[in-house]
Amino acid sequence: MSLTNSPKVSLSQWLPLAVVFAVVYFFSMNGLGALPALAINFLLKEKIGLAPEQLAYFQAITLLAWVVKPLWGMISDLFPLFGSRRKSYLVLSSLFAAVCWLILSFASAYTTTLLLVFITLIYMAYAFQDVVTDGLMVETGQPLNMTGQFQSIQWTAVYIAMILTALAGGQVADFAQKGTLSYSALFLLTALFPTLTAIVAFFMIKEPARTRPGEKAVVSLREIFRHPGIWVLSFFLFLWNFSPSFGAPFFYYMVDTLGFSGSFLGALQAIASGGMLLGSILYGFFFAKIPLKKFLFFSVLLGVAATLSYFVYFMPGITSQPFLLRGIALTMNFFLGIASAVIFLALLNLAARTSPQYAGGTVFALLMSFYNFGQMGSSALGGFLFPLVGLKTLIVVSAVCSLFVLFLLPYLPIEKD
Repeated sequence: MSLTNSPKVSLSQWLPLAVVFAVVYFFSMNGLGALPALAINFLLKEKIGLAPEQLAYFQAITLLAWVVKPLWGMISDLFPLFGSRRKSYLVLSSLFAAVCWLILSFASAYTTTLLLVFITLIYMAYAFQDVVTDGLMVETGQPLNMTGQFQSIQWTAVYIAMILTALAGGQVADFAQKGTLSYSALFLLTALFPTLTAIVAFFMIKEPARTRPGEKAVVSLREIFRHPGIWVLSFFLFLWNFSPSFGAPFFYYMVDTLGFSGSFLGALQAIASGGMLLGSILYGFFFAKIPLKKFLFFSVLLGVAATLSYFVYFMPGITSQPFLLRGIALTMNFFLGIASAVIFLALLNLAARTSPQYAGGTVFALLMSFYNFGQMGSSALGGFLFPLVGLKTLIVVSAVCSLFVLFLLPYLPIEKD
């Protein structure tokens, strides 16, 4: 797993890129950029009064920003800006996110419409930032044979940031509910994160000057739309996520029925992030050696078991004992974090290996947009089903739907390990 395992790769080649990837992902919406997320959920639930299914629809709409990622990839791949395919777009998208957070910080009152519009715009900026970074990772990592290492750096930074964000986010949510911390101050602080990303990208990314689309990028884009394997993989990633989500209703259940505070929910996220960090390390050293199709097959079964494990939270003998309940919740979240990390990294590496070097931004974005589209549909479908079937049945339906992805597994464009 050493970053310098090839004599052809010098420190000056990979270190600046590693720093950029780590910083971008550390401050991304997967990292510190998600600091206000839990507080916003409480704002929508407690102050604005959204029902569980309404919160699920709200979350689904904001995910539209991630579904249009191929558009950002095509723009970045085909239309250089100020002589750059990646750097200029990364700087500008980061600054746009910062401006949107600033506008929210100066709002006199918060409504569903205001939050929906600006959070979606912020997600679009982060999605553009994510696409550009992934494109840079593919086109610089493939020649160095380092896509796996760069992704390990990216997601290790994310998981460290997630631990910090979860611990701080829970406290922030409690402070915001009590009025100790204003939402204006929280959004103002969050604006600092994409600003720092823009500064690092501006000074550390070095690209050869480009003023027009590269012929290889155009050819690569033509080829991918004729490649059936790309579309099979895209639908596989969509179906992987497209099981009815019970996330929003379960959030209400944890707060209203189980009595979990914002601080404890933050602790649960932190322990899950710790599991994800361990999972990313385990994947790099152990799970990456397992044949990918076999690994994905057992991952699906593991995911079904993980979904059904949520029934622990409905057992009277456990829910009636707060200390035992919290101990089980912390333990479960740690192991669920490990499982989610190793599965997600396997999917990411599969997508990166499939992406052509010269149109990496577009292809990687296309694949991950199907993944995100599945998540968006999952949230919307869960919001629709919850009032009809209730939380327990929704969990069972989610587990059963997770098995459908197995039908596509034999057709994935994976070379034999």
